[in-house]
Amino acid sequence: MEAQARKKRPIRGAAVASVVVVAVAAVASSYLWWNTNLLGADSFCGGRMESGELEAALGSTGRVSEVRADGDPRRPAFSCTVERTSRFVGGGDRRVTVRTHTEEGAFPFTTHVWKNPASRSYFTGGLTGAVSEDFGGYVVLPTSCRDKVHGPQDDGVTTVVEAEVEKGTVDAAGLARLLTRSARQVAERAGCGSESLSAAPGLAAPSAPRATDARNVCGVPGFVLPKEALVTSRAEPGQEQVNDASPGTWACDLHLAGSAKAVVSFSATSDRNLVEAATEAWGGSATLPDDKGRAGVDEAVLHCADGDVHFATKENTDYYGALRAAGIRGLASVEVTKATFQNFLDAAAAAHACPRVTIP
Repeated sequence: MEAQARKKRPIRGAAVASVVVVAVAAVASSYLWWNTNLLGADSFCGGRMESGELEAALGSTGRVSEVRADGDPRRPAFSCTVERTSRFVGGGDRRVTVRTHTEEGAFPFTTHVWKNPASRSYFTGGLTGAVSEDFGGYVVLPTSCRDKVHGPQDDGVTTVVEAEVEKGTVDAAGLARLLTRSARQVAERAGCGSESLSAAPGLAAPSAPRATDARNVCGVPGFVLPKEALVTSRAEPGQEQVNDASPGTWACDLHLAGSAKAVVSFSATSDRNLVEAATEAWGGSATLPDDKGRAGVDEAVLHCADGDVHFATKENTDYYGALRAAGIRGLASVEVTKATFQNFLDAAAAAHACPRVTIP
């Protein structure tokens, strides 16, 4: 009996070893499933996006999957949401929606949807676009595409392919490549392709945040904020971020110090697509004397030595809250914006070879 018991022990050991092997295989299989695209789809959104491009845009280890897709793959307009999930490696999930859309005027600098223009990396090489790691990005399609993607559009409206980061962050360079390829496919389906969409763009990245020099705001010599634009303890000179690396676009975000968390942004762009859209869509502005351009309270297009330049200022809602707390509201707050923008134009005009103007 003792001899028989000894003979069974190797069998029991082999069984345990088999269980361990199966467990290890199961863990490895789970790891590969959640953290790689092994045996996963090669393309998404009706063939509009490839697995490798999405992995590069969403960054790090994970499994890419399609959450939602709208639009006939044969037609140019679409909307598609994809996500990257991971387990066991500590990476957070990431989700992004890419879609075609229409925008009015110089939308990246005048609408509250597109926040903090200085934090974006702007495309170089002739393509109009920008990306941000925590917000998303856009590519403006050629003018010839305006009526061919979402139907006839009003003057001043541009068609774009845009990305919205809904969860986590993305890789800026990867997102730029993904947007460019998506825009190229849209243009081809719409019959308005362009050479400008044939290659991935270079990126002009923003500077690191720095303290604001109250006498030379945004690094613009002589640019000073009006006294009435500041609110003690709520919105005072703090930090700024500037993007001056792009040859056609300059932007600055003032993150004002104080309890309000106020942000005021300034921009100047000679990008032809955006300047023309702003000029066509213009409303609430006045033509300036001597054919110098047009200007409103927070936006202007000036006729400068090297071509038209669009200038703008934009405040976040928290800044308006700071003004209201100081008793400045209604028309009084409009006058603050006007005075701030006038100071910006006075200081920035020379750097862009533009005429000095007075806002009506």
